[in-house]
Parts: sequence; C-alpha cells; structure tokens
Amino acid sequence: MQQVNWDAPATLQERDDGGSDLHYHFRTVRDGTLAELVRAVGAMPTAERARMVIDVAGGNTINLGQILDLAAREDLP
Repeated sequence: MQQVNWDAPATLQERDDGGSDLHYHFRTVRDGTLAELVRAVGAMPTAERARMVIDVAGGNTINLGQILDLAAREDLP
C-alpha cells in the first residue's frame, strides 16, 4: 500500500461541463487537507461528485476514480 500524506494542502475543484471536450473550466469549491477533501467528495451524491477533482500541493491532480479509491482506504483519518 502506497503511503499517503493525508495532511497535504489541497483544493477541491469542480469542472464546468459547459466547456468543449478538450477544454474545461474549473472553479474552486474549497481548500483543506487531502483527507478532508476526500471525505467531502465521498459524502457527495453521485451526480455532484462526478465533476470533482482534487489538486494536491506539488502539482498532483486526483481524479474521481482515485478519490473514491482513497476514500475506501482503511488509513483515511
């Protein structure tokens, strides 16, 4: 199991589906730790969370599939 820095600063972004297939606009929903944002997305209704990604400090972007995988981890604080 890969080590996760649950305390890493992160930003929850929502994709605007009004863009083209190649270009999306995103709006910031909230900032917090990776753990806080993973829990927040996991608690959202399916239709709402389908447009979410998490940007983690250091340049990593986590897509919905990866967010849900993290939400299922036993070590999520």
